[in-house]
Amino acid sequence: MSHAGREHQDRMASDDWQLTERVRASVRSGGKGDPFAAAVRATRMAMIITDPRHPDNPIVFANDAFLSLTGYGRMEVMGRNCRFLQGPETDLDTVARIRAAIAAERDVHAELLNYRKDGSTFHNALFVSPVHDEDGTLLFFFASQLDVSDRYALKDERDRAQATLDANALLLREIGHRARNDLQTITAMLTLQSSGSADPAVRAALAVAIGRVDALGTLYRAPVDAAMAHDLADLAREVAGTLVQASGRRDLALDLDLAPVPVRAEAAGPLAIILNEAVMGALRPSGAGRLALQVAREGAEVVLRVGHGPVADQADASATGEAFGTDLVDALTRQLGGVRTPDGTTFRFPAERVTL
Repeated sequence: MSHAGREHQDRMASDDWQLTERVRASVRSGGKGDPFAAAVRATRMAMIITDPRHPDNPIVFANDAFLSLTGYGRMEVMGRNCRFLQGPETDLDTVARIRAAIAAERDVHAELLNYRKDGSTFHNALFVSPVHDEDGTLLFFFASQLDVSDRYALKDERDRAQATLDANALLLREIGHRARNDLQTITAMLTLQSSGSADPAVRAALAVAIGRVDALGTLYRAPVDAAMAHDLADLAREVAGTLVQASGRRDLALDLDLAPVPVRAEAAGPLAIILNEAVMGALRPSGAGRLALQVAREGAEVVLRVGHGPVADQADASATGEAFGTDLVDALTRQLGGVRTPDGTTFRFPAERVTL
């Protein structure tokens, strides 16, 4: 370095030292009327003061919080423009906005990625404000820094979680699509087998099986979302409507009283089968009338009521699969922690076991 260069550096260091002493003296004296006192008093926040009267607007004061935040020593930052905190991932548009505000001598607030001495990064909420004297002459720039990396870390975590949910939703939709196709294939095979049989008992048994497959199919007719939530009211409406339509009974009207009850994915399948068996039982009695179906939330229970016909009792079961249907319903009801009335028309399930 030339002799002139060393003299300039020494003079600048002397000015910096005088400024630092001026700030400290101002604080000790109460700082009345001094624009630097307020900046220095906030010792918990990282802060620097730069002097635009020197070339490249260098740092002339840095508090301990700034040094702790950046990992640099005091003599490593003094006399340098604070661009040394920038790195490969620092947003250049934000940097340009800060520089434009400094050139225009106006306040600016920005958040940008900065780099510590050890190469680690932090998200810096930066506030820069010019300091003028009484006649409007620019004296210094005051800049505070706040590490907001935790906020960005939370945002990144939310973004990753959302990406996982989106991927799961896509997978679940594909699973639902394939399940619908598989169930439709099973229904078609059973229907074909039924049409080729001359035995009424076989056709009746296959019709029951088709109804059960269709009941499971109701779980996949709507798009499957990531939460896999099903509404028991929607399931009841679709199962009952499908069975009444398939029965061909035009003398029977549906009387629906269905409260929305979101149910867990693992409970939806058993509930769909229970609904199917209960509604099929209600369709067996002859004569015109109404089929009443109710879904309700009563206290800590979810209640399902089907009238006017019961699920077949064991003693009255014929060879068409009704006995199996009763055993199946009882097993599924116990699986969900529920109970049914002896006539098979009312089911009660603990809400904590079946609802979301």
